[in-house]
Amino acid sequence: MGADGPEEFCDAVRGRLVGALALATGRRAVAEELAQEALVRVWQRWDRVSQLDVPEAWAVRVGLNLAGSWHRRRQAEWRANRRADRNEFTVEEDRAAAVAVREAVSALPDRQRSVIVARFFLGYDVAATAALLECAEGTVKATTHQALARLRTVGLVEDEEVPVR
Repeated sequence: MGADGPEEFCDAVRGRLVGALALATGRRAVAEELAQEALVRVWQRWDRVSQLDVPEAWAVRVGLNLAGSWHRRRQAEWRANRRADRNEFTVEEDRAAAVAVREAVSALPDRQRSVIVARFFLGYDVAATAALLECAEGTVKATTHQALARLRTVGLVEDEEVPVR
């Protein structure tokens, strides 16, 4: 990325990180908080992060891990509220299409959601996604296929729109 220091790096990746996390969580405000936390961790570990081949990938991985934790907490809260016969969640106002995409992607299991965000929002190829998620390229391909199949079932992806490679 060619950043001189942690401040320049954080400024350079913040927008993409927030966008990726908004897609992963379905909530822009939550994405901004998670991105901030991820960038704090980048700053704290800058000596190590700056030496990585792709420091942005480290920041994205931290952000996606935080998003996974957020989803698990949110699910636990939802179950608790349901048991108490209350629903305290509100939907942010947004364009219907954006809401539909965010809801569909955020409903995916953690790994599938991470793969979709990395491949189709951030534009990472299979190899970069595998490095990001610390898994084999075949796992990325299979997980992409599974995620797209789920998104097809809710009508979000049509067969001719996205090749599964």
